[in-house]
This record gives sequence, structure tokens and C-alpha cells, in this order.
Amino acid sequence: MLVGLCAVSAVMLWNMRLDAAQRSAMASHSLVRVLSRDIARNIEMYDLSLRAIVDGMRIPAVAQASPEIRHMILFDRATTAENFGHTLVFDATGKLILSSRSLDAPDLNYADREYFQYHATHADPGLHISKPIVSRLTGRRVLVLSRRLSHPDGSFAGVALGSVYLDYFRQLFVAAGADRIGTVVLYGPGGTILMRSPYDEEQIGRSVWASESYQRFLVAKEGTFVGPSMIVDGARRFVYAHVGELPLQLSISISPDEIYAEWWQRALGLGGVVIVLCGLAVVLTWSLCHELAQRKAAEQATAALNADLAQMAITDSLTGLYNRRRFDEVLTRELQRAVRAHQPISLLMLDADHFKSFNDRYGHQRGDEALKLIARSIEAALGRPCDTAYRIGGEEFAVILPDTAEAGAEIVATRIREIVEGSRMPHSGNPHNVVTVSCGVVAAAMCTIRDAAALIALADAALYAAKDAGRNRIHVADRIKHGLRLIVTG
Repeated sequence: MLVGLCAVSAVMLWNMRLDAAQRSAMASHSLVRVLSRDIARNIEMYDLSLRAIVDGMRIPAVAQASPEIRHMILFDRATTAENFGHTLVFDATGKLILSSRSLDAPDLNYADREYFQYHATHADPGLHISKPIVSRLTGRRVLVLSRRLSHPDGSFAGVALGSVYLDYFRQLFVAAGADRIGTVVLYGPGGTILMRSPYDEEQIGRSVWASESYQRFLVAKEGTFVGPSMIVDGARRFVYAHVGELPLQLSISISPDEIYAEWWQRALGLGGVVIVLCGLAVVLTWSLCHELAQRKAAEQATAALNADLAQMAITDSLTGLYNRRRFDEVLTRELQRAVRAHQPISLLMLDADHFKSFNDRYGHQRGDEALKLIARSIEAALGRPCDTAYRIGGEEFAVILPDTAEAGAEIVATRIREIVEGSRMPHSGNPHNVVTVSCGVVAAAMCTIRDAAALIALADAALYAAKDAGRNRIHVADRIKHGLRLIVTG
């Protein structure tokens, strides 16, 4: 019995150790994905503003407009967001000519800045990201995003730039709870450290380009490996990902001691308990231990079987999504909750375009692969745990979006449609020559629709309208006008 007790304790400790490593890895992967997605989205939004400025400066009418009108045309609200610094435009000599924060630009010249010299000597019209610098206007550390202005003949005309406060990344890390995971670091061009958590002022701006671990970041878009620390001695487990298509990388590193610190505390506590129990276990018989072990195994097997059966009852076996039975239950429950809380709720109905002809041309096995592709595309587009996807028919899918108004539902629907089309699965029977989906969207603001059947009917009607309009489209149900309105085309 003592041997059995010790063995059980050892297995428990080993499983706890594996669980500690698994939980640390899952937390690191989740945080890297969330942070990189948030950073990429905000920088891309700001870059859109810079592109608008570059395009606007090419229009003679904009240049000849009054300062007030020109300011309204060139600078949108994104350029004055809380996390962003000044958005500036310089001429070919480096003189400041336009500022998002003032109609009268200060008399400043930035020709000596690295980003200005870069654009002056490179015809590349793409986005340039600088190393962290101190802003001459605000005195704060910023990351400069810039684009080249060119004359019609291609010659250098100046620079349009915007700045992101490094404090934005610091606040983002704090809000995401990065300090509870490990060391979170955002790297800029040339391996420059833009921000880290825990925060260390001395490390900001330091380059780790030559380190072995950073060079491994450049091999793939994302990954996990164990390698030497870039700053201190010792090995670290790194989880990293590139930030969108930007020259930025984000990593979380954690030492084995940190991963297993809590496990060691539990192991010592459990070890003490085991020693005490061993003293008492000498009075028990082997038969009793054997009986208890069998009973426990039977209970676990029964619980596992029941859990598997319960999961199978609500899951579509082909795609792994929830099935129609689960869809009806969740939609009714979420709709009732939305009514009580006076919150919006949205429903997406999706259908594979020309799916019968796809099956006829490629066979049912290939058709199953297309359905799985659509299912994975839907999962990839959903960003919240409360958003759920379902396969409710042969090639028909549904998505329930609690606490989501029409604008959010349109974004999710558009993302699904683009991911499916972007997967480029061949379909010669489709005018687009690839597998596509059509989508119907219905959004109940403040939950004005109280009946699940009515919500489904509106979404179905929107879906069929998308089909009638040519497929690979999204329609939103408009209950006020008793009709449908096209919002996205393929």
C-alpha cells in the first residue's frame, strides 16, 4: 500500500508538472496572439491615415484649398487618437508644413532625422518604421511611422509621418496582464527593444539583433523554442510571433524556474502530506486499496464516457462545430439574455456557393474538405469566447454574436467571407473559380427581436438575397424598411 500511495503521489506530481508547463505555454500563446493582433490593427489603422495624406497631397485641389479645409481632408480622427502623437507633413527640405494638431505648423526642420534621410534616398513608397526616438514636439518616446511623398515624376517631395507613443505598448501590456506570464518584449526594426514587461527603462532602444534567440525569430512567422536569454544568463522558453506584416516581433520568455515555481510549492506541500499519510497507511490492507483504486477508475471512466457522449450530442462530427440542436438551445438562451439585459445580439447565416455543382465535379470527399475549410475559416474569424459557430445543415452554417451590434456583425461576416475566398480552394463551377460563401446578417439592436424563429427568418431572408445578388456577398436584414441592403460584394 505504501508503494501504491507513493506511486500515486509521484504520478500526481508529474501530471501537475506537465499541467504547469501546458498552462504556461497556452497562456503565452494566447497573450502573444492577442497583443500582436491588437498592435497590428492599431498600426494598420494609423497607416491608413498616412496613406490618405499621401494620396491627398497628390491632388492639386487639396493643396490649393484653405488651411481649414485641407486640414479636414488630410487628417482624420485616427490621427488624433489618445495613443498617437502628432501627424506631420514635411517638404523636400525637411521643413514642417502641416500638423494634425494645429493649422499653423511650427517653424521646425526634421531633415536630420533617420526616417527623413531614408525616404530622401529610397524611392520605396511603403511604410517605414523607425527605431524609438524622443519627439521634439512632446518630449516623449515615440515610434515613428512614415511614408514618402513624391512628385508626379517620382522625385522626392517630402515625408508624411505619424508617431505612436511607446507608453501605448506599456499600457497595453499592463492591461493584458503580461506581468503574470513572463517577460514580454516588443522588438522593432533591427531587433531594437521597443517595450518590455516588466518595464526596464535601460533596455528600451537596445538592439538584440546579434543574439542567437532573436535570429531564430526571423526564421518563421511564429513559433516556440528554448534558447539562451538575450539579456541575462540562462535558458528561456520563447513564444514569439511577427506582428502582422510589419517589421515587428513580439515574444514572451520565461525561465524554467518561473514555470515550475508554483509547482514546487505544491510538490513540497503534497510531499509533506504524503509522508504523514504513509505513517497511517501501514494499518490499511492491500485489498482495500485495490478496491478503492478500481472504484475510482470506474467513476472516472463513467464520467469521461458521459462527457464524451454529451459532447457528441451537440457536435457536428464532420466539421467539429456545434450542431443544429446546440444552435437552437444557445440562440434561445442568448436571445432571452439579450432581452433581459437590453443588449444587442447578431446572427450570421452562411451558405457555401454552388455547393451542389462542387460535389458533382469533385466528389463528396472533396466536398467534405470544403465544408471543413469553411468551418475553420469561421473559427479563425471569431475573436471572442462568447462567439459561437454551428453547422446547421448540409452546407449551411450559423454564427451567434452576443452583445454585438450591426457594425461588429458586418466586420465578422466580411472577415469570414474574405478568409474563405482567400483560401483559394479551386471551384471551376463558381464564377470566382474558388470556393466562396454568401452570408445573411441580422442584428437586433437592444434586442428588439424577441423570437428566435423571427431572428432566423430574417437571417435566412438576407442569406437568400445575397445568393440572388450573385453570391460571395453579404446582406444585412433591415427590419425597419422590410427589406435587405447590400453591404459587401465579392
